[in-house]
Amino acid sequence: MNTIEIKSFTELTELITSDEYTCGHYVYRGVSDTKNHKLIPAVGRIDEEILCGLTIEEYELETLNRFKLRANSEINPSPKDDWEWLALAQHHGLPTRLLDWTSSPLIALYFATKPNILHNGKIEKCNPNGGAIFALHTCGYIDTSCIYSPFEFDEYGLFYPPHITKRITGQFGLFSIQPNPREELQNGFEDDFAKTITKFTFSCDVAEEIQRKLYLLGIRHETVFPDLDGFSYDLKVKFNVTSCHTAESKCI
Repeated sequence: MNTIEIKSFTELTELITSDEYTCGHYVYRGVSDTKNHKLIPAVGRIDEEILCGLTIEEYELETLNRFKLRANSEINPSPKDDWEWLALAQHHGLPTRLLDWTSSPLIALYFATKPNILHNGKIEKCNPNGGAIFALHTCGYIDTSCIYSPFEFDEYGLFYPPHITKRITGQFGLFSIQPNPREELQNGFEDDFAKTITKFTFSCDVAEEIQRKLYLLGIRHETVFPDLDGFSYDLKVKFNVTSCHTAESKCI
């Protein structure tokens, strides 16, 4: 995996809009800790003690089945197969074998620099290790209609889920899947020029520059999480990154 250090928001946007990265087959993933984050799905990071003797697959199936029972009354229409159920569960925080990616590098940058609001209303300082976005290139995608279950899929690949939630739509989301969730994705994914992963890293100071500029450009929590929770969170961020003053309203 190639690594490129970025010195500013402008440098990064110029690079990812250059001819090299605009072929239409790049997807992106943003992370807030460039030093410690690995391309390992959430279910693959779970400690053996938490699994209580279960295999990762047994744990994942058990939690997914419980998620289905609870979510059925909330989702209409209901996901039609386990590919869609996994995508939905992943977007709502359940540990799965999927990794989130986006077709938008700006959305990836948002997740790499997402503002964390402290109890006093201020934004927490960015991670001192700095952030990163991964740019993954592949010309092939999984046709999930041909494969019954994601738990039987024994290769590396990307798939686009249907937009069954506003979050997937707002985040231009898609997912990678791999046969062993304990391994880093690039160990089995990269094999030639058609399948590559590049990592763009940036410092804490650059992360904070990106954070503010993204907000002012409209890439913010409200657009990435297009619901009332996202809007409320956005209002708290606004007073940190803009020069706010009250606006007068009148009845005419």
